[in-house]
Amino acid sequence: MQQSKLISISTQKLKFVPYTAEVVETYHKWMQDPEILYLTGSEPLTLDEEYKNQESWLNDPLKHTFIIKNDKEMIGDVNLFFHQYLDDDEAEINVMIGNKNARRQGYAEEAIKTMMSFGLLQYKKTKYIAKIKDSNEGSIKLFLKIGYKEIKKLPQFEEVHLQMIINAPLIEYIKI
Repeated sequence: MQQSKLISISTQKLKFVPYTAEVVETYHKWMQDPEILYLTGSEPLTLDEEYKNQESWLNDPLKHTFIIKNDKEMIGDVNLFFHQYLDDDEAEINVMIGNKNARRQGYAEEAIKTMMSFGLLQYKKTKYIAKIKDSNEGSIKLFLKIGYKEIKKLPQFEEVHLQMIINAPLIEYIKI
């Protein structure tokens, strides 16, 4: 396993910790919500399948998942994917605030910016792609607010792809 998979990151409001077995039950509860399943393009898993999924993600060099915690509790997750079909300087990014009480408080924006900073510093990634359900207006607006631009619509998958390319002035912008 990559050493970087075991690190934690802290910002003023949030802590990002590795997706370990200790948090699978909470994550699994979120992933029983039909709305979350639809918006994340996921299938329902049994708890045992979720534990196996967590272990495979932790050991997969093409994925980097952090659990997001505020000062009280676990609130979501944020991911970087290094798909082989992407350019060397590119990563797919996604975020989910699974705890409905923690939504619309700026946590997702902070998580995205933190992961972009992490991806830049740790992996030298300067291009980020977000694949979002076209009905997820809140998520689309959030990524656009951060500076992402729409690059593709895939109606057959009910998806829109947004991209952000980081240049020198944007490096300061994404720092938390």
